Amino acid sequence: MLTAGLNLQSRCEAITSFSTPGLASLSASFLVQGSPIAVSEVCATAWPLPDPFVTSANLCHVTLSINTTESSTTVLEMFLPEKWNQRLLATGTGGFGGCVDFPSVNYGAEMGFAAVGTNAGHDGLSGAPLLHHPEMLTDFVWRSVHTEAVVGKELAHEFYGYPVGYSYYTGCSQGGRQGFRAAEQFPEDFDGIIAGDPALKFNNLISWSGVVPAPMLDGQPGAMSPADWALVHGETLKQCDTLDGKADGTIAYPEDCDFRPEVLLCSKFRQEPCLNAAQVDGLRTLYSPVYLTSGELLYPRYDPGSENNGPIFNITFGGQFSFLTLDGFRYVVYDNENWDPSTFSDADVEYAIKTNNGDIQTWTGDLRKFKRRGGKMLTYHGTADSIIPSGISPLQYKMTAGMTGPRAMDDWYALYLVPGMEHCWNLGSTLTGPWRFGQLGDVPEPRAAKNTSDYNALLALVDWVEKGQQPNLSGLTDAGETRKLCRYPQKGRWINGRWTCPSV
Repeated sequence: MLTAGLNLQSRCEAITSFSTPGLASLSASFLVQGSPIAVSEVCATAWPLPDPFVTSANLCHVTLSINTTESSTTVLEMFLPEKWNQRLLATGTGGFGGCVDFPSVNYGAEMGFAAVGTNAGHDGLSGAPLLHHPEMLTDFVWRSVHTEAVVGKELAHEFYGYPVGYSYYTGCSQGGRQGFRAAEQFPEDFDGIIAGDPALKFNNLISWSGVVPAPMLDGQPGAMSPADWALVHGETLKQCDTLDGKADGTIAYPEDCDFRPEVLLCSKFRQEPCLNAAQVDGLRTLYSPVYLTSGELLYPRYDPGSENNGPIFNITFGGQFSFLTLDGFRYVVYDNENWDPSTFSDADVEYAIKTNNGDIQTWTGDLRKFKRRGGKMLTYHGTADSIIPSGISPLQYKMTAGMTGPRAMDDWYALYLVPGMEHCWNLGSTLTGPWRFGQLGDVPEPRAAKNTSDYNALLALVDWVEKGQQPNLSGLTDAGETRKLCRYPQKGRWINGRWTCPSV
C-alpha cells in the first residue's frame, strides 16, 4: 500500500499539469475524508446516494474533459486516495444516463483503488443528447470506458509515481454491457471485470421491453393494476417458491418454474380477486420466450417472481410505454425525436436489429482474446430482474463457452445467478434475495456480510486475478441472512438446514 502522506495536497495541486491527447480541461481539489461530494442536479437521482454523501478517504478529486473526436467529449471523475493499493477501478453507467457512478468511485477509493467514473459522453438520465450525434453515441457504447482505462492508468502513474499494477472494472445494467464490450474490444484494458445484469443483445432488449408489456399498458383490455401484479406475484410464489427446497418468498431459479397464469382467470369457479382473459393472455406472452418471425429468439422470457411494484419494475410494467424503448428507438435506432411509439411494430424490431446503430448490440460472445491474456470475468444477474430477464446471461455464458471450450470456463469466467435480486440491487422493492455482496458502491451499508473475498465480489475478483483463488461468494439479505451463491450452472438447494451448491 503506497501512501501519499503529507504530500497529497501538493500532489493534487501539481497534477493540474497532467497532459494527455484530447485533454480539454482539468481541475483538481484536495478533499479530506468526510468532505461532501457534489453531484449535479441532473444526475442526483441516477444512483442511490447516501445522506450525507461524503468522501470515504482523504483523496484528490480530479475532473477531466477529454475530446474523443472533434464532435464528442467525455468527462472523467477520478478519486486518488491517500493510501493506494496500486490498482485502478473503472466504473460504467446505467440506462441511457450520462451520469458518473460516484458511489462506486467513492467505494473504490475507500478500498484503496485509484477509482474513475465517466459520464459516457453526455450528461443526464435521458438518451436525448445522442440525437444527431453519432460520435457521442460511440462514446456511450464503448469509447468512454476505454478512455477511463487509458487515461486512468496514465493519471495514476503520474500522481503516485508508480504504474498501475492491476486494473479492474465494475458496472451493472448498461455498465454490465459496457464491461462485456471492453473485454471483447479492448482485452488489455482490464485484468478483471465485474459485469452485472448486463444489457446484452441491446437492440433486442429495447424491442422486447416494447413488445411484451404492450397488451398490459393502460387503456388496453389487459391493463394491469398494482393490485393485479400483487395477485400474480403471490401466485408465482405459491406455484414455484419451494422448488429450491425452502419457502422464503423467492423463486431462486425461474427457469425451473412452469408458471400457469390461467389459474387466476375469472370464472364461476374463481371470483375476485382474479384476472380477465386479456390479462391472462398477456401474462402467457410475458412468461414465454419471444421469437422473431424468422424464428430467431428476440429475448428470453420474463422471470416469474419478479413482479414487485417497485420503481424499477414500473419502468417497464407501470402502465406506460417504457422510456428505455422510447429513448432507444428515438435517439439510437431512428435518430428521430418525433418517432411515435403508437406505431411500434415488428418492422421496428427488425430494423433495430439490422441497423445496430453505434454497434451497440454487444452480442458476439467472443472473449477469446480476453481469456488468452489472463483476464477474469465475474458476472452476475438477479433472477428477479424486471428490466433485463436473467435468462440472457446463461445464453451469453453458453455462447462464450462454445468459442473458448466449456471445460476451461471455470478458470476465467464466473456467472452468479442471484436468487431474488432485482435489477442490480433490491432498493425500493419487496424482494428478499441475498443481494448484498460488495458488487457496487451504490449498495448502502452493509454492502456485504463481511469485507472479505468470500462475501465481497470486488475483493473476490482481486484474489482471483492476483492469487488464482477461485471466487466462492455468499450474499446477504436485508433480513441479515447469509446465503451461499452458486456459480452457474450450479443451482442452490436448501438441504439439511443449509444452502448448498450441488454438483451438476
